[in-house]
Amino acid sequence: MDARQRRSQERLYAAVLRLAAERPVADLSVTAVANEAGVHRSTFYEHAASPADLLEAALLAELDELREGLLADDTAEVPDAVRGVTADVLRHVERHAAIYRRGLGTGSTGGSLHAMLSNHFRETSRQLLDAARVEVRVEAPGVPDDVVADLATRFIADGTVGVIEGWLAGDLDVDDLLTAYAALLPPWWPSHADHPSTRR
Repeated sequence: MDARQRRSQERLYAAVLRLAAERPVADLSVTAVANEAGVHRSTFYEHAASPADLLEAALLAELDELREGLLADDTAEVPDAVRGVTADVLRHVERHAAIYRRGLGTGSTGGSLHAMLSNHFRETSRQLLDAARVEVRVEAPGVPDDVVADLATRFIADGTVGVIEGWLAGDLDVDDLLTAYAALLPPWWPSHADHPSTRR
C-alpha cells in the first residue's frame, strides 16, 4: 500500500468510527462514509465492500496492533504481558463503547462484531500456543491434544466476548473487570487470579 492509499485508509477508518459511534453501521451508506472521509466512492471501494466491512477493518487494525505488541517481546513474563494486552483491549472497547454496544447486541442490527472479536481472540490464543508461550493443561482422555487445544481457544475467545458484552451493560471500571475476568479464567491460562500479576 503506497502513501496515498495509506492516507485514504486512515481517513476512511476515522470517518467510519466517528459515524458508527453515532448510529448503527447498518444505517450508514458508502456515500456518507466517503463524504465524511473526504474521498470519492471509488476510493472507498478500494478499501472495503461496505461500511460494515470497513468498520470491522478499522477496529481490527487497532486490535492487531495490540496483539503485535504482545507477541513482539518474547522475553516478557507471559501472564504480565497477557494481562497488559487484555487491559489495552478493554480500553479499546471502552473508547468505542457505543459501537460495541450495538455491534455485540442481539437485535436485528446487532451481533455483527461478536464473530470479529471472537476470531481475533482465537487467533491470539493460537499464536501464543504455536509459540509455546501458553500450554493447554487439560486432561480429556480419548480426545486428541490438538482438538482439546482448539476447543480451549474457542472457549477462551467466546467467553471473553461474553464478559465484554456483560461489562458494556454494567458500570465496572477496567481494573475491576480485570479482577473478575482473571478469577473466571481456567488455571492454565496466563492471567489467572492465582498469579501474582493479577493481584491488586
